Amino acid sequence: MGARTILRSGLQIGIFAASLTVALAAGWPAITQVWTGASSSDDLQYRLSIIDAELADIRARLGVAPGQKSDGSAGGGDAMVRLDRLEAELQRLTGQMEQIQFEQRRIAEDAAQRFGDIEFRLTELEGGDTSAIPAVTPLGGIQQGAAPQVAATPEVSVSERGDLDRAIDDVRKGRFDQGEDRLRQFLNAYPGSPLESEAFYWLGESQFIRGAFQNAARSFLDGYNRNRTGPNAPNNLFKLGVSLGRLGQASEACLTLREVRKQFPAGPADLLDAADAESQSLNCG
Repeated sequence: MGARTILRSGLQIGIFAASLTVALAAGWPAITQVWTGASSSDDLQYRLSIIDAELADIRARLGVAPGQKSDGSAGGGDAMVRLDRLEAELQRLTGQMEQIQFEQRRIAEDAAQRFGDIEFRLTELEGGDTSAIPAVTPLGGIQQGAAPQVAATPEVSVSERGDLDRAIDDVRKGRFDQGEDRLRQFLNAYPGSPLESEAFYWLGESQFIRGAFQNAARSFLDGYNRNRTGPNAPNNLFKLGVSLGRLGQASEACLTLREVRKQFPAGPADLLDAADAESQSLNCG
């Protein structure tokens, strides 16, 4: 979940909690919503948080621990009916969340298998050792059964940013040989850099402009695999698809171009339109 989503959810939960406190102080019953319809995982997580908060307030009011039954005093009968309904709704939404997470893992693993096939095909075209290709992790980097980890904010040194900017400037000004040399030097000098994906993108751009589509495809694939959710991921994925198309690998190109919209449905809009147009030109269907 992105920082903006977390902030929004936090504000919404805070507002709900404040409203609930006022309602409880005024006496029963506060309004309980029953959620229906299809939901995203973020939406379900928010709804689960709301129900958790209300359940905690009801239990605290009744002096009832989770799983404990009320003695029916002090209006406990009505409250317990409400408590039971909330717990049933919590169970239902938890089941929905688990189903969504299962589907997300399945889709990610399926897409990873397909990108593994692209890696194999590129290595084969390059004359490399296909037996040495490492396993491709599911898209998003989440192994089956593993919980997603929140990545720390990457830190970039001034010299790191400056070295990459000089290389990008060379490519933009048509100094391709010099730019590519600088980009390779950057990748060697800063292994694992947060800017690695961006460096591979510009290396691929330079190679693509020069007509070295096989090298470009490799650079875009490497850039995408370095960071599949960063700001350069949509560009790397799109240009990988275009490069594969230029190499005559139509089925791999179509697969990759379709993944652009699947993985980045929120945009950028011009990139999504370009991916759709490229798909049409390749008769992807």
